[in-house]
Amino acid sequence: MPQSSSISGNDAPLAIVTGASSGIGRETATLLARRGYRTILLARRAQRIEALAQELSAFAPSEALALDLSQPGAVESAAPALLARVGPVDVLVNNAGTGQYTPFAETPVETERQLMQVHYFSAAALIRAVLPEMRRRRRGHVINVASIATKMGPWGHSGYAAAKAALVSLTQTLAAEHGRDGIHFSYVNPGIVATEFFNDPTLAPVAQRNTRRRVAPATVAAGVVGLIDHPRLELCIPRHYRILDWINALSPALAHWMVAAGSRPAAPLPADPAPMGAEVRATSQKPG
Repeated sequence: MPQSSSISGNDAPLAIVTGASSGIGRETATLLARRGYRTILLARRAQRIEALAQELSAFAPSEALALDLSQPGAVESAAPALLARVGPVDVLVNNAGTGQYTPFAETPVETERQLMQVHYFSAAALIRAVLPEMRRRRRGHVINVASIATKMGPWGHSGYAAAKAALVSLTQTLAAEHGRDGIHFSYVNPGIVATEFFNDPTLAPVAQRNTRRRVAPATVAAGVVGLIDHPRLELCIPRHYRILDWINALSPALAHWMVAAGSRPAAPLPADPAPMGAEVRATSQKPG
């Protein structure tokens, strides 16, 4: 089997995929490798991405880079040396993600900062790193995996929805700024996807409540890779989620009511804040 270290000095197109250790990222990297793309796999879990890099090297050279995107400056520290060694990037897929399902008032500020760091600042730093060569070569594609939560912020996802909305806005701005440079910018808005994202204890009730609506990671990955052949600014998966745009255009209040009703816990929160020192009990959702 070819070794992952052979990724340098190769004329095959190069793709970077973040959050490649599982779920959408793993499936996307696999599809790209099968299409002959050299792949750089970024994630925190080194053992997983190293094993995947060995597996993908059967199709095209692949390399793992353990990186914690929740740490400020991680991308800025690693990217220059990496890009100098492997060469210009043809496709960047910003997929890494984490989340938490708690009310804003109960979410630590540090958690909000971490969500913004992972979903927006690290993604922006990677774009900033690969963009100069894309502009020089007048080709390239940046695909940012956002969320259907950017359409209308749901209950309990304040930091996540805000960070993903920032990523969508950035993508739109970059498409406006570089649309004539030969570079494509896309964002993907998946719904509920059956991944380890929902292993977080606070998110487990969301997965349970939406069992029937969950989409396979391979389905989202196929949509992501399909954008390379047929570039477009936005892709919703499943596509019928686009109907929320129409409802919002007709009645923002109705769209908000639908999203709020479908995302809040089954048991209502107390109407008034609990007295000082009183225990605040967490609410839970019923499966459905």
